Amino acid sequence: MKNWKNLLTIPLVLSLALSSTMVFAQDNSEVESESVNTEEVADTSTALSPEEAFEFEDLTSQGSAAKGTTIADIDMTAEDWVDQAAAATEAVEGDTYVRLDSGLLTVNQLNAFLKAIPFELTYADDNNQFLYYNYKLEAEDMLGSRRPDQAGNPLADVHPESALVNVSWVVNQLREGHTDHVRMAVPNSDPNKFVVHDYYGIYDDEGNFMGVNEVIWDIQPVIDFWMQQNNASYEVDATSGATEETGEENGDTTEETEEEISEEVDEETEAETTEDAAPSLSPEEALEFEDVNAEGESAHGTTIADVDMAAEDWVDQAAKAVDAVEGDTYVKLDNGVLTVDQINEFLKAQPVELTYADDNNQFLFYNYKLEPEEMLGSRRLDQVGSALADVHPESALQNLSWVINQLREGHTDHVRMGVPNSDPEKFVVHDYYAIHDEDGNYMGINEVIWDIQPVVDFWLQQTGADLDIDETDVTSGATEDDSETVEEEETSETDESTEEAASVDFSNLEDGTYTGSAQGHNGAVEVEVIVEGGVITAVNVLEHSETAGISDPAISDVPAAIVENNSTEVEVTSGASLTSQAIMEAVNNALSQ
Repeated sequence: MKNWKNLLTIPLVLSLALSSTMVFAQDNSEVESESVNTEEVADTSTALSPEEAFEFEDLTSQGSAAKGTTIADIDMTAEDWVDQAAAATEAVEGDTYVRLDSGLLTVNQLNAFLKAIPFELTYADDNNQFLYYNYKLEAEDMLGSRRPDQAGNPLADVHPESALVNVSWVVNQLREGHTDHVRMAVPNSDPNKFVVHDYYGIYDDEGNFMGVNEVIWDIQPVIDFWMQQNNASYEVDATSGATEETGEENGDTTEETEEEISEEVDEETEAETTEDAAPSLSPEEALEFEDVNAEGESAHGTTIADVDMAAEDWVDQAAKAVDAVEGDTYVKLDNGVLTVDQINEFLKAQPVELTYADDNNQFLFYNYKLEPEEMLGSRRLDQVGSALADVHPESALQNLSWVINQLREGHTDHVRMGVPNSDPEKFVVHDYYAIHDEDGNYMGINEVIWDIQPVVDFWLQQTGADLDIDETDVTSGATEDDSETVEEEETSETDESTEEAASVDFSNLEDGTYTGSAQGHNGAVEVEVIVEGGVITAVNVLEHSETAGISDPAISDVPAAIVENNSTEVEVTSGASLTSQAIMEAVNNALSQ
């Protein structure tokens, strides 16, 4: 996987000029195409000028792919190119198994998985032929409009003529290795969106260029999440495409946009769900519901019998058992035709770490591109095929089960949480997306792990936003130059909580049930404390408005620690210190009545 240091970002003034032209699929914004100033582009890169790049690149796809994947004797502009190409190559589809570099999925699973990736994706090969996009919306509803009848077209035929010089420049930058990533902001008419187009080079294991992965997405929800997690506010010029937000408005926008509650949830469940997507089931109930040991079978009939899930060579054994295709075999996807080799490299070219766990809670695939110790979420090839319970620590299973249940039952289709890490220059986020078939049936989970700090840095650079962070209330371990000060303040708050705990005489508690509350990060946290035989036997969090996912470990672990120690002098949960302290203080308040 190429890294961020090779990223070429287009300055805002230049991206405004390029925005409606330098894209593989025209953006929906009403921005008039402009010719690009050659000197400005040359100043952006030490590589080729647009004219030189244009002379080099054949956007009419009259050559052939270096890997021999160009399908001959089919009109590239045919509206039914996908059907013709699939027939000519005897492409597999449906429930046929595909052996990937680090996993095994059916074509149906691949289609659903690609649609569950939270970006609009396009694959154009090294012959500049548009081969695939992860069709999930009608063209008019997409950020970058595409149509099924465009699959198979040369890039020249899916762009206006005025854009070809710039498309050629982007492709050339990636083909020649001048950069492996070009990013630009694209103006749009919606003030609540900040649309970004990313172009990633696709390369084989030897580093040979295989094409371009175009990623189009709205980064505003990510920015709002980062702001909410860092207790930050900002102001920007409204003409920049970003939303002006301050304080609580950031949190409101984040929760409504990024933790979208399914419209199909019944009214009773919706009433139980708080604004920040608090669980409708407690972690204990969810754990009883979910079989994270994968002892059942997939409802889609894809569980492979008679192969030990824990076997280190599960992929080899399972692929042999189901006659899985691989290598240069063609696969017919919902909106394109790619070889297995192309699919492998396309998935590796995604700017995030991806995992597929099916509806039987079996870990079936991840887009292997780094060694485990270099990944944000460490995974190993010998774990593929295992039950989810076997690739997570026992302490995480309760919360894992809750996440799965939320997605399986349709309470939400997306759970996001920030994960504390030791690198102050990173802000790691875990996103869990439900995977569904075309009929809406649950097929599993796409876990996305990524560092959003570079996205935030890009947004700040593009907008010139005036950022204000309240460092006394940082909850997620976000990047801060004076993080030591934050840690000292959090430690001080913890010490104060501990002093309050010492004011309760835990050696002489009277039996009974007590309730108390204290201020958490987002509001009051109410607890119930049960004392039997002079000791605390249970602490239950009755009500709270803390952020789902982030606060869950504290809500689970802190009460258990209080019961185990018969004291509120317990450790705070990393990443949820304010919630932890609120629980301790609420218990103290209950017992001091």
